[in-house]
Amino acid sequence: MASMNHLAEDLIFQILSWLPVLSLLRCKSVCKSWKSIISNPKFIQAHLAISQKKQHPFSTLRVVSRSDESQDLFMDTLGENSVKLSLPRYISDVRAQLLIRSCNGLVILGDIFFVFLYIWNPLMRMDKLLPLAHYARLGVVNKIGFGFDPLSSDYKILRVVFGRLSDLLDNGEKKEGMVAELYSFNANSWKPIQVPKEMQGFKFDPISECVCVDSRVLCLPGTDGILSFDLQDEVFRMHKYPASGEIISEVLDFEGSIALILRSGERASVLTLWALDEVDGNLWWTEKFNIEPAKRIAYVLIYLGDGKFNCCTRSLSCMLLL
Repeated sequence: MASMNHLAEDLIFQILSWLPVLSLLRCKSVCKSWKSIISNPKFIQAHLAISQKKQHPFSTLRVVSRSDESQDLFMDTLGENSVKLSLPRYISDVRAQLLIRSCNGLVILGDIFFVFLYIWNPLMRMDKLLPLAHYARLGVVNKIGFGFDPLSSDYKILRVVFGRLSDLLDNGEKKEGMVAELYSFNANSWKPIQVPKEMQGFKFDPISECVCVDSRVLCLPGTDGILSFDLQDEVFRMHKYPASGEIISEVLDFEGSIALILRSGERASVLTLWALDEVDGNLWWTEKFNIEPAKRIAYVLIYLGDGKFNCCTRSLSCMLLL
């Protein structure tokens, strides 16, 4: 009987490991044994490995503000109903805007000023308050990026501060510029990251967010190009925009490459997707394809995979299928 129970649990483990995250959240409520299986770190690793190999439904996190200034967090997946996530009590009680970044099922939560940050695992219902970054209260604008370094098997958070750096200089010199810090989950600490002098004058886009491409390259859009940071070699790189035209998309993760959509042509009638591809060890912008119907699309928000884009017209949001 013991061997039969073991076999049944092993089969359940295998079946559950192929389900999307939303279904797993529901399955945790079925019985104690299923909850125990899903909460096991070995199951989390197995589920992540399978998810990275298959074409699974795209999931998004959605914040809904309530009348009492607090917020609810939902997970939406194509083809499934939304699931409300149970935030940790001390986070849900804070009446401040939630900062959300996610990678491999882990979520970064924090306040609007990016001072206090938490790593949260909704599936295992575990959370961790991060140590305070050295530059947490300095600068005018902050950008946060979150990704995974497969080389060191480490989750890392990049924090970039733009603004007056007088408080960081021992000689009292007044200076405008950019500083960066990197948090390592394995080390549970922050360390400074060198920003090259030629990138100190980078003119960032204050509206756009830091986008993670291929789970490990963090991208900050600017007025003249994209500033990227690779979590493996921990080096900043600058990429000028590919061609003339109006950029009408966020930085996109297009099949593991940094990508953008530009509007050009007579009467701005052509939408083209450009991607940074590696050629002979160098990155070059490559024109991939045009998108139709161009005139109806005002802005492209994200690439969902499998030829699908989430975009909006001037009046509403929609999903574009290629």
